[in-house]
Amino acid sequence: MMRQGTPSDQWIYQFDRALRTLVTPTANAKAPIPVSPSDEALTDFETRHVVGAMRVNHCGEVCLQGLYQGQRLFAQRPAASAQMERSATKNLEHLARCSERLHQLDSRTSLLAPGFYMAALSIGATTGALSERVGLGVLAASEAQAAKRLSEQQSRLPDTDHTSSALLRQMSTDKHHHAQLALEAGGLRLPAPVQWMMRGAFKAVSKTTYHL
Repeated sequence: MMRQGTPSDQWIYQFDRALRTLVTPTANAKAPIPVSPSDEALTDFETRHVVGAMRVNHCGEVCLQGLYQGQRLFAQRPAASAQMERSATKNLEHLARCSERLHQLDSRTSLLAPGFYMAALSIGATTGALSERVGLGVLAASEAQAAKRLSEQQSRLPDTDHTSSALLRQMSTDKHHHAQLALEAGGLRLPAPVQWMMRGAFKAVSKTTYHL
């Protein structure tokens, strides 16, 4: 957990977290992903689809890191800040898993990830500056929408890709938990129109990073 310190300490922490997010972070994974023997049955078309899905998920985790770090710049309550740090750290493990899975499939993460990180960091800082409750509400809605996306992706994975399916299932479970924790920490339930706009933005990011 990051301790409150001088502005210089805050910037050093932010720079360190940005590096851990944007540099291929497989070291954050506690153990290698066990590859199912059935993965060898994936066709070229199926592999390209799984790669696109994992690239989307990796970039989603990058965006979540930006949101969490932007929010924490203006966190007022130590308990809320600590909770955000725990969820963000768990998401770093997700990010590492996605990166590792892409490596197993001989592919790469999205070239657009750095830009999306900076955009998410700005959004997180802006909403956090408006209100800690609003900021936590944005985090809760983002985690919930990420969980929904992961569940939808599971239904579209090739039947033989048990490795990716198990990974997405665990990530989805964690996302639901993180969303609930953000609400319990005081996050507002965002109005439906705001959530619809967020969903539209996430879909635009997904369509872009699936290919790039």
